[in-house]
Amino acid sequence: MLPCKVETINFDEMTQMGVVILSYAEGKRALPIWVGILEAHSIQMKLQGTNYPRPLTHDLIKTVVDTTGIKVEYVLINDISQNTFFAQLHLVQNDKKYVIDSRPSDAIAIALRVNAPIYVEEKVVNSSGVDREEFDREQKEKLYKTFLESLPEDVLGKYKH
Repeated sequence: MLPCKVETINFDEMTQMGVVILSYAEGKRALPIWVGILEAHSIQMKLQGTNYPRPLTHDLIKTVVDTTGIKVEYVLINDISQNTFFAQLHLVQNDKKYVIDSRPSDAIAIALRVNAPIYVEEKVVNSSGVDREEFDREQKEKLYKTFLESLPEDVLGKYKH
């Protein structure tokens, strides 16, 4: 298991989804995980220290965990199959351990709220990890291409394909 941290949340214009960037190897490598917009927003809110007046689902789960004496030991991104990531919440209550299946986005949002570590199985980073600088460059190129394609013909002229 490799320790990771949530580096940032990006928005993928092409898929209209959020992208959670987990970094590892001293920030030189990254594991991008595409997540739904609402989950990305929940993660981003926690990263920015923003709160709603009423608890969102991940805040509610934190309250349940805190109230019942359950401890989130860690979150594990444990598998990927057909471009779908899988995660687990590793919980402890009164010396009894529980492993709960979870979507990575929910597991990450909860981990951030309870200050639990996030780990990724080596097989997952071996199959889906990327060079951080190269990934950032590719994302910027996609945004630039999307911008160019959105320009009207009279602005871009003969260069538009």
